[in-house]
Amino acid sequence: MVLLVDDDEDLVEMFVVLFTKSGIPHMTARSLAAVKALGPRVDEATIAFIDVNLGPNQPSGVAIARWLRESAPKLTIYFITGHAPDHPLVIEARGEAGEILAKPIDTRKLIEIARRAV
Repeated sequence: MVLLVDDDEDLVEMFVVLFTKSGIPHMTARSLAAVKALGPRVDEATIAFIDVNLGPNQPSGVAIARWLRESAPKLTIYFITGHAPDHPLVIEARGEAGEILAKPIDTRKLIEIARRAV
């Protein structure tokens, strides 16, 4: 199962349509609190796509990845971002992810990565 974490409602909706049409099981969250609210369902995820920056006054995607590493250590994590490679959050994310995917996302690549993981 795919876990998608992003604060952009339109992007989340696009991913939901994409994963649904591709037959890929998924769940979504828009913040660390929402990820935690998933409870034991988080253990069902085999891969996570997490936005690096979840907006002002919110824990970053890096904080979510670190929390997930403790809760679901076998989970493969990919970050998605529209920030430049030298942005502090992107630099911090490099040590926490399998790969960092730049926005706009290549949906074919995203589906390929997700299918390999589920």
